[in-house]
Amino acid sequence: MQKDATISLRIDSDLKNDVDKILKSLGIPMTTAITMYFNQIKMRNGIPFTPVISNIPKAYEDYTEDEIALMCDKAIEEHNNGTTISSEDVELNLRKKFNNAI
Repeated sequence: MQKDATISLRIDSDLKNDVDKILKSLGIPMTTAITMYFNQIKMRNGIPFTPVISNIPKAYEDYTEDEIALMCDKAIEEHNNGTTISSEDVELNLRKKFNNAI
């Protein structure tokens, strides 16, 4: 297949760099990955995945210092307001939820 079309787009530099690292670790050039994506769209006549919003929390190292500071401030505020629960209550709630499997 002749490659004679050019695509120019703007994308967040952090996203591009993160994806580039992943693709390099897989040994796949960015152009090849984009071509694979386009081929899948063509073959499936649509986007080759279901767009979803993930509820999976980020790993600690993926948070920025500002995000960590905000979470710490929130935790301190909850503690000071008495809106936290004890570790014993957390364990009790987990035991109830998982039928004493823990």
